[in-house]
Amino acid sequence: MAVNRIALVTLVLGISGACGGDSSAPNGPQNPPPPASSGNDIGIVVGASLLTTTAFSPNPKVVSLGGSSSVVVRWVNGDITGGDYTSGTATTHNIVSDNGAFTSGTLGGNGTFSATLTATGDYPYHCGIHPNMVGTVTVNP
Repeated sequence: MAVNRIALVTLVLGISGACGGDSSAPNGPQNPPPPASSGNDIGIVVGASLLTTTAFSPNPKVVSLGGSSSVVVRWVNGDITGGDYTSGTATTHNIVSDNGAFTSGTLGGNGTFSATLTATGDYPYHCGIHPNMVGTVTVNP
């Protein structure tokens, strides 16, 4: 009977270590901060995985086509705790449009993702890893 309990504990510990878990990257170094953009950045804030509409800044993000056929919006993962990009721990995220317009890959610390939007309207999105994180980009003419 004791052997079966040990096997069960081992199985449970093995499963809990393999599923869910922490989405943090190992301690530094992370990517260096990205260069400034044209002002169409959306930041992922520190502690974002525990937040909802305040996980992204600004939120909502309003941009304008301004007579062009498209506008580029860039997300920057600034969710790095315990130091700067050389010594902190980053939480990974990914950006998923609710209407299928865009999906990023995994964004580590200071990682960026850019989406080119060509139509006016609202683009609600969320983090595919932490679905409680939600935001909206509004594209005006």
